[in-house]
Amino acid sequence: MTWKKCGLLGAALAVVLSCGPSKDEAVRLKEGANLDDVVECPFLACPGLIDICTELLFEYGRSPPLCVNPSDICDRLECLEQGRRCVLFDGIPVQLRCIDE
Repeated sequence: MTWKKCGLLGAALAVVLSCGPSKDEAVRLKEGANLDDVVECPFLACPGLIDICTELLFEYGRSPPLCVNPSDICDRLECLEQGRRCVLFDGIPVQLRCIDE
């Protein structure tokens, strides 16, 4: 691939990834909750046996892939839109989304 094509592909990818999540799939931390124990995923795999690698879609943008505990991550987050709830979908990385209740 020529350097011009690589540059064009890189620019297109940067534009697509810079778009933030839509308001109906974005989350925020619940009051009093934190993510102090959450670390970035090395190579899309987490060191803990229970933890999974996922991106969080905050109102201000995507997080890098993070190692989260699937049993409590949705207890720490709330969806921006009323009437939606947090769920995890299989994939690489696992996706955390808000869906209609």
